[in-house]
Amino acid sequence: MYKRVLMIGVLAVGLFAMRGSEAKAHLAGTQFVPTYRHISSYDCTGTFGQVPNLDQHPALFECVALVRAFQVVCQNPQGKIVTPGIPSGPRTVVQSASAMITEDELEKERGRVTETVPLPDTVLTAGDAMCRERNKKWTAADELVLVADVTLKTWDCEDVGCANAEQAYEALLRCTVPPQFSLPDNPPPPLGAPGNPTNYDCTLRAEAHCDQDPQSCPLPALPPPIL
Repeated sequence: MYKRVLMIGVLAVGLFAMRGSEAKAHLAGTQFVPTYRHISSYDCTGTFGQVPNLDQHPALFECVALVRAFQVVCQNPQGKIVTPGIPSGPRTVVQSASAMITEDELEKERGRVTETVPLPDTVLTAGDAMCRERNKKWTAADELVLVADVTLKTWDCEDVGCANAEQAYEALLRCTVPPQFSLPDNPPPPLGAPGNPTNYDCTLRAEAHCDQDPQSCPLPALPPPIL
């Protein structure tokens, strides 16, 4: 298989103090440790501290990644590589996923929970379209995200299925791939083994406690990156 396993993580930490009765949504004052990783496909992880009983206070974690730039390698029907890493140009792709945070996942002695959601492989789908624009018989063999704006959200649910919810928090990060990675040659570094992902260069650009100031959410989008 041409597509190599590459683990790339984006790490950003924000510590937010609880404000007593002002913190209506129970995840409004928590520690967030989000990650955005490339492991053949992509996933997104949030780690939350100071979490109460989730049976009584159900919660939802949501991650949305706006992929601003990526590269694609194309192959012909025989599996032969026919292009280097094609840049995506102005094309953008959205990856989005969410999951309920359950009591079973809670480390009760530490009041902490970690939730990982797999993101749909919309980048590879977009890469396929780019390859077929060049030759209708070509397909994408590999893709690599270069820049992504990652939005992390938590929701305080009023019911088990979270049909009714109040948004508690939102954070926006810009994440760029480390300069040593590119297509078509993107092997993991010596320490990039499973369980030890390589971090993207990621910067927290904005955050908001939506439950305390509903008008602060959603956060405005970042301007396109200069590539």
